[in-house]
Amino acid sequence: MESDLVGWVSVVFRFVHVLAAIMWIGNSLLFTWMELNLIKPASAGGENPLLGTLDMLHGGGVYHLEKRVLKAGAIPEPLHWFMWQSYTTWITGFVLLLSLYHSGSGAFFIDPTKTALPGWSAVLLSLAGIFGGWLVYDRLWLSPLRRHAKIAIPLSLALLVLVAALYGQIFNGRAVYLQIGAMMGTMMSANVFFHIIANQKRFMAALQSGKPHDLELGKKAKERSLHNHYMTFPVLFLMLSAHFPQLTAAAWNIPILAVIVVTLMFIKFLMNSRYTFSDWLPCVGGTFFFSAATIFIFLALPGVMESSSSPEQRRIVAGRQLFLGTGCGACHMQGSASLAPDLHGVSGKPQPMADGSVVIADADYLREAILTPHLKIVKGYPAVMPAYAGQFSAAQIDSLVAYVQSIGSNP
Repeated sequence: MESDLVGWVSVVFRFVHVLAAIMWIGNSLLFTWMELNLIKPASAGGENPLLGTLDMLHGGGVYHLEKRVLKAGAIPEPLHWFMWQSYTTWITGFVLLLSLYHSGSGAFFIDPTKTALPGWSAVLLSLAGIFGGWLVYDRLWLSPLRRHAKIAIPLSLALLVLVAALYGQIFNGRAVYLQIGAMMGTMMSANVFFHIIANQKRFMAALQSGKPHDLELGKKAKERSLHNHYMTFPVLFLMLSAHFPQLTAAAWNIPILAVIVVTLMFIKFLMNSRYTFSDWLPCVGGTFFFSAATIFIFLALPGVMESSSSPEQRRIVAGRQLFLGTGCGACHMQGSASLAPDLHGVSGKPQPMADGSVVIADADYLREAILTPHLKIVKGYPAVMPAYAGQFSAAQIDSLVAYVQSIGSNP
């Protein structure tokens, strides 16, 4: 009953998280598009000076939008604020991170082929990155460097990739991508809370007290809003990266992550330049194909560990890449083991079968479970795993068994 309740809570939080994220990102894309398409007025005078206008056709009618400087005492009612989509996305995402991935002593994050650290240390490292990453990013963009975007932007991206590389020394690839996505999502939501909404509240409070509309506060809010806008595409990809195990499990998964983040941000920049840069669309296509080719090269390159480790270590590394690259991790990794048992800690342990028997998960059983999984069904799980007899070579089967045994011995 407790398991059913936890599962139902997970379903509810996942749905709310995705729904709120769609609403938040939709707002970001729409408002930035409107900002870029505002038509500046010939004259900015008058009681409430116009900053721009825009007409949009939708739902059988024309919407007329005005962006203007407000005068004290002329605040429109009702005035709609946009913040709860962001807060809901972050809160539900953080709850899911804690309940699905940080639970179980953080074993989901640790890659036992890279480190002997206990699983609970992964939880601390993950939380330190989520909250510490925001502090570093925020300090950087509050420093004088914020006035020099050509320096601050590459530096911000370089620091992000450096953090990903450091996590890659301890975390498995899937966890690294999720961690970087969670860090960027936290930066986005914190931007809303500490800068966008905070600055809007400040100039609205000033208006209510009879002071003029402070455009500088609006510019600061807009700056962080643009940051969020350019992070939307990468965060979407990283949050969905569990569906791309061939990338997360690649030997060069960190350079691939860097290419994806930079590419998606640059493509968004080109899309925003469509009215000022006539060749934006060919550049989008060129950027996409160049990046895809670069990622293909990284996928084809052998990993450093494959050429420098012991034969056993190379076998484990090959098994990990095969395990994640063929989609095994989608069912058997901690946090996603609903159709099949979680394999962390299973090696050498007794496993109850559906027929009432008990089997020790030694190398022979693991090999048999890969080749002919329907012969013995673990209690509580459906017989849905396909048979891999004839699909993998003997060496590949040995590498898979070696990897499962390595994660089974994780402290």
